[in-house]
Amino acid sequence: MQKRVVITGSRVQDVGYRLFLLSRASELSGFAAENVGEDKVSVLVEGDESAVNAFAEAVRRERPPLTSVSDISVENFVGKVPKIEDFRAQFSLEQLVKIAITGVEMKGDIKEMKGDIKEMKGDIKEMKGDIKEMKGDIKEMKGDIKEIIAKQDETISEIRSLRSDLKSWMDARFSALEADVRLIKEKLGLI
Repeated sequence: MQKRVVITGSRVQDVGYRLFLLSRASELSGFAAENVGEDKVSVLVEGDESAVNAFAEAVRRERPPLTSVSDISVENFVGKVPKIEDFRAQFSLEQLVKIAITGVEMKGDIKEMKGDIKEMKGDIKEMKGDIKEMKGDIKEMKGDIKEIIAKQDETISEIRSLRSDLKSWMDARFSALEADVRLIKEKLGLI
């Protein structure tokens, strides 16, 4: 028996769907899976009726993580279906090529990241220097603040002393003025 299974959805490619389907095809004699367009995976299967039906049912029930499937159709197929071993060998080779390409890309990315890390280390070293300088400035500012507070306390003390002296002087002056005003009033006969 032969069938074509078409899986459609916004996320059915580059999520390991073909590998997932291959893992569910162990009882089949023929198998092939390919990405079609941007939103389909087409699967050809061949085997005895119970194995093909079990595979179709598993595809309807199970999905790999991260997929988004909108439709699964199963239809009869007449034509050549590759042996599962042949597909497995070809698929493994395709996956190894993808891994190699990804590894080369990652190597370049890692080299770039190392450069970025080296640059960041320089920035961190510079920041440490800035922080050390800021600590010195803060220490100096603390000394200045202590000095300002001491001057402020000294100024407050002087103001209090002057206020006390001024009060005493003004009290004496008012007393003298009152005495003079009294004498003037007495001489004028106002008292």
